[in-house]
Amino acid sequence: MAIEYEVRDGALVWIKNPITGVISYVVDVRGKSFAFTLGGREELAPDPPPPDEPTLRKAMVACPFCPGNEAQAPAELMRVTPAEFPGWTGAGKIEGVSWTIRVFNNLFPRIPEVLTGGRNESYVVVEDPRHFLDHPRSVNDLTFTGALGEEHFFELIKMDVRLMRHIFTNSAVHSVVIRKNQGRESGASQPHPHQQLIGAPSPLPVIEAEARAQAAHPEMWHELIELVDRLGLLIERDDGVVSYSSPIGAFPRSYEIVMPEYRGLLTDLPPEELRRFARTLYRMLKILGPLPLDYEIHQGAGLPLHAHINGRLYPYSNVAGTLNLPSVLPSNVAALRKALARN
Repeated sequence: MAIEYEVRDGALVWIKNPITGVISYVVDVRGKSFAFTLGGREELAPDPPPPDEPTLRKAMVACPFCPGNEAQAPAELMRVTPAEFPGWTGAGKIEGVSWTIRVFNNLFPRIPEVLTGGRNESYVVVEDPRHFLDHPRSVNDLTFTGALGEEHFFELIKMDVRLMRHIFTNSAVHSVVIRKNQGRESGASQPHPHQQLIGAPSPLPVIEAEARAQAAHPEMWHELIELVDRLGLLIERDDGVVSYSSPIGAFPRSYEIVMPEYRGLLTDLPPEELRRFARTLYRMLKILGPLPLDYEIHQGAGLPLHAHINGRLYPYSNVAGTLNLPSVLPSNVAALRKALARN
């Protein structure tokens, strides 16, 4: 068996991640106090004083990803204009805006240029011109990926495909990872919603580890999907795309979007299948909302196309290669399914 685990009375007791070796134990943490670990988040207060317009404007003037500040970022590589995206929901909300999505090199390459043919293959994709939600209640009431809309997210994924094709014109690049950080707890360096694409000379370590585990156990992904379905952790199936709460994730609240039968790149995915993958990923991001999170889209090395989503607000502790999963995970997934059905 690819995955080692124990189930008692129909409930998961523990499970070993076949990729990292970390063992997750299911425990009841409902009586545990998290007052200290969740402290200092004043922006979550129910009724913060509304910010005035000068305060909002000051934040946007200082943001290198906001319209009007394009010169603060590296030279633009590509963009989507409002004319190219007539369904953009921000129309009329930002005066004179000339783009809806834009791309430029990351000022700080994630991988040294000497390893990628002397070319900076780290990129930033700014997802939308809007910095704040339409009616912000504080300066921390930022727009977020889940607020953009399903069609907007599909345009974002299409931009990723376009950018990947540009990256692969560099013969020194053989792997591309798409990475998103949302919120300070996830390590986001800018509050304005954005993605990163990183081109690498070889598959990055996590993808290599996934490929090794799959080579040792070719049915690993199918076995995991069957297990999460049996445990009540499967969220959605959509014609070849599966989403579920992952009991082997890096955090207590981790989710995966997987196309188990597709072993190629985003760039080779037919448009309708690309739309289904984007839709399933977006629906999870919408339900998670503005919570701190990260996601990575992993592709290549013979792996099924998949995305890992990690909720970062929840307390986390990896001790000696172990992780605690909350025993309420199945009921949380049931609530997610109901929320998705309403949407």
